[in-house]
Amino acid sequence: MMPSRLTRAVRRRDDTGATIVEFALVAPFVVMVLFGIVAGCFLAYQNSALHDGATAGARMASIESSLVAPTNGQFCESNVPIPIEKAVSQAAPLLHVNPAPLCASSGSSSTLTQSSTVNGDVNIVVTCGGTCAAPTSTTVSLTLSAQGLVSPFGLTYNMSASSQVPVLTP
Repeated sequence: MMPSRLTRAVRRRDDTGATIVEFALVAPFVVMVLFGIVAGCFLAYQNSALHDGATAGARMASIESSLVAPTNGQFCESNVPIPIEKAVSQAAPLLHVNPAPLCASSGSSSTLTQSSTVNGDVNIVVTCGGTCAAPTSTTVSLTLSAQGLVSPFGLTYNMSASSQVPVLTP
């Protein structure tokens, strides 16, 4: 018995490999979109953590008991009750904070900076209203320059946050 024309037409329309081919064409784009969403969420988290760290650092700088005597010709923060770097680190636990102490070149200086900046770490600068020996307000600025989670084309993201708090005098 010969196959009918209908049977031959059905065989020509057989789509048994089409689904795999369509998946192979669409899958790379779907994976790229998913990785983009994850990377964007990670950057949003870093930005939020940076702002939390700036707020905690400014709060700590406002209650700190001013500068201590010179160490190697520099006046440094008193670390009482805790160092500003530690307050920032506790507020943003997944970000790596530069552990270098905050110091000024003279007791009358209005800016405390870290002795070295580290790329990929959160670096801190404290600006005092008046002088850091007797501040009227403190502003903590944090900067982070890091690679994204998925770093297409070698992109580096620069983020910064700052917070200002008045210093309460007893």
